[in-house]
Amino acid sequence: AGPSFGRAPKSARDLAWSGRWPSATGSFLPPLDAADRMRNRAGGGTNGAEGKLTNLRNFDVYSKVHDDYRIRTKSGGLISLLSIVTMAILFVSELDSYLTVEVVDHIMVDTTLNQKLPIGMNVTFAHLRCDEVSIDTVDSVGENQVDVSGGLVKMNLDARGQPSDGDAVTKEGECGPCLEATEYDPGRCCNTCQEVKDAYSENGLPYYHILDTAPQCKDSVGCQIHGDVLVSKVGGNVHVALGKSTIRDGKHVHEFNIKEVSDGFNTSHSIHRLEFGEAVAGMHSPLSGTTKVVRHGAYMFHYYIKLVPTLFEGRNRVVYTHQYSVTDNEKNVMVKKGELAGLPGVFFVYEFTPFLVQKVEKVTPLSHFLTSVSAIIGGVFTVAGMIDAILYRSYRGLRKGNSAKGNV
Repeated sequence: AGPSFGRAPKSARDLAWSGRWPSATGSFLPPLDAADRMRNRAGGGTNGAEGKLTNLRNFDVYSKVHDDYRIRTKSGGLISLLSIVTMAILFVSELDSYLTVEVVDHIMVDTTLNQKLPIGMNVTFAHLRCDEVSIDTVDSVGENQVDVSGGLVKMNLDARGQPSDGDAVTKEGECGPCLEATEYDPGRCCNTCQEVKDAYSENGLPYYHILDTAPQCKDSVGCQIHGDVLVSKVGGNVHVALGKSTIRDGKHVHEFNIKEVSDGFNTSHSIHRLEFGEAVAGMHSPLSGTTKVVRHGAYMFHYYIKLVPTLFEGRNRVVYTHQYSVTDNEKNVMVKKGELAGLPGVFFVYEFTPFLVQKVEKVTPLSHFLTSVSAIIGGVFTVAGMIDAILYRSYRGLRKGNSAKGNV
């Protein structure tokens, strides 16, 4: 007999209308409210949502194996370590490639016109005083610049190549010696280096050999020139040469007394920097670090420079500059004492090519880097898995073969 609740049970129809249904134990459940009935219609409330999430398992392509069924081997551990090291090395290599900016070159015709070219230079003359050095420019359209000084700085150097404060100053009332010129003018006083040179010149004596030893001159025996020279964008030359430069009848000439250089004209020099246009990182200056030493005579040095206009387009700026190649020639122009076959000096002769090299920085996109890293990880993982599977199956095959022979 069923449980007694103190009254006769209602019919099923009455129970349905009252919202009360018997439970598995025979007792009656409390009536359902409207929200419960709606959840039941939607598929059972929480169970319905779980059912939908359960359906996602059908899309799982990464099947899982319970830990109890996993087999770990020594060979697999070794392969895993090698895989990790390989992936780390390849990742660092790919990261370095991503961070390195690639520069792509393009060649086109140079169409730039009416531009000025700054020539940056830093040159040391070890045996030419600053008052003997004059920077001059000459170009193919007849534009000449004599003793350029606007953007250049001259610095006196002593015999050791260190900056000098200038010539020694003779005390007031003293009479400095004129050295070899005293023989021609015994009562003459030479208190400055220029007065010594004047005394020698007026008496027809060469004076370059005494500039390193004369008390009035020995504190400033060399000269360093650094700064920029602005020239037109046509072929020409920048030079330092013997004599006083001047313009005569539209021509650039150097005036000097041949007797003054009968004992030689020392054009020894060191080029610390020579650039045509703005300096750009990664562009090499072929003449930087060049040194020429003259032991005797009077030398003429020619540097023939081929300029290649270059447009550098970086991520942050655009720079118009020039690369160059160079060939050089040197010759002793003092044929014999008192006779010259050329003008002693240092000449930088330049000319332009009609082509423009465009250098553009190529930036690797982040998506390319991420794709490469993914390919590295996936590729190494896959290949390592194949190797491990081959080794494991080979090992199992050998063990089965040995077991079969043992049973026989």
